[in-house]
Amino acid sequence: MDTQTTDFSRRMALFEPSRSVTEILDLAERPDIISLAGGLPDPAVFDLDMVRESMDRVLRDEGAAALNYGPNAGYGRLREWIAGRMEERCGVPLSPENILVVSGGVDGLNLCAMALIDKGDTVLVGAPTYMMALHVFRTYEAHIVPVPLDEQGIDPDALEQRLSELDQKGVRPRLLYTNPSFQNPSGRTMDLPRRERLVELCRRYQVPIAEDHAYGELVYDGEALPPLKALDPENVLFIHTFSKIFGPGVRLGWVAAEAAFIERLGLCKLGTDQCANTLTQRLVHDYGTRGLIDVQVKRSIELYRSKRDAMERAMTAHFPADASWVHPGGGFFFWVRLADGTDSEALLRRAIEEQKTAFVAGPPFFHDGGGSNYLRLSYSFVREDQIEEAIQRLSRAMTA
Repeated sequence: MDTQTTDFSRRMALFEPSRSVTEILDLAERPDIISLAGGLPDPAVFDLDMVRESMDRVLRDEGAAALNYGPNAGYGRLREWIAGRMEERCGVPLSPENILVVSGGVDGLNLCAMALIDKGDTVLVGAPTYMMALHVFRTYEAHIVPVPLDEQGIDPDALEQRLSELDQKGVRPRLLYTNPSFQNPSGRTMDLPRRERLVELCRRYQVPIAEDHAYGELVYDGEALPPLKALDPENVLFIHTFSKIFGPGVRLGWVAAEAAFIERLGLCKLGTDQCANTLTQRLVHDYGTRGLIDVQVKRSIELYRSKRDAMERAMTAHFPADASWVHPGGGFFFWVRLADGTDSEALLRRAIEEQKTAFVAGPPFFHDGGGSNYLRLSYSFVREDQIEEAIQRLSRAMTA
């Protein structure tokens, strides 16, 4: 097929802002670059011996079923284990019927959008927000309405203003997307009063919440806060992934919602991949029921806390005085604000070409083209002994 002359769908033009995602993943494989771009787990957290032991057991005892198609909603024993773990860790009583196993967190969000959003429907997102959430909503040609963030995440006063203005126009948003714990890209976390106000506003205006919990278990300071799902079980669509607590290679996550909604998401999934990977579902179930995911989460917290602290020390020592950031209490990222007028995309090109280091520029995290003086730095994948050098390189690029 000649891509120069092929008449692609109009939708393809909507995907152009997401091109940076493929570039981020490509950078992770370049040995000459110290990449602070991708939010990839550190391979040091993977216990390959225990994973191999679980896989051997699955293939020995369940191999024929593991290599075949599985139930649309997911492997029953895995759904049961997920429901029990959510009740234990999040305080949300669930049954397996409330769980849909999906092919990662983005797949879960995509299915929610497929079920709820028609062309032109309004969705609310933070500004900034996860770039792949924007990609999903553009896929369905939604009308995306950004809501500003402050140092604790989505500003509830701004959210109430947006909801009130839309209500006066007769518009009810189909969804609010948020990750309240260690938000991607900003690393910011909503405190409990803000979470309570957010769910109250969305309940009042009858707007479902898609809660992205991708980083919610990676808590480095203090105690974990209850997810929004625990505050409003009926109105919150809870989306989680095994990518950060086990490994992204298994391509698994889940959605927790009312049973009737889960059934409809399953119908949506029939048109994407029918069912999530049956082999890795059984692998995750075996690994998880042996307590090894919880062990890995503890190991991850210790490693990432140390790397976060190393990066913050380096930024404090080497970045310009007008650079600022919010200390992330968990997750993978620093969200750095530079002086007004900075072009972070031009800085990225200079950093790669002249200093052999990389990050993610701010604009892809904004629907409306803002964020030119922001950059996202990931400390999760880079080796800890490279962090100081990477920050020094980036500092030199800033002052070149």
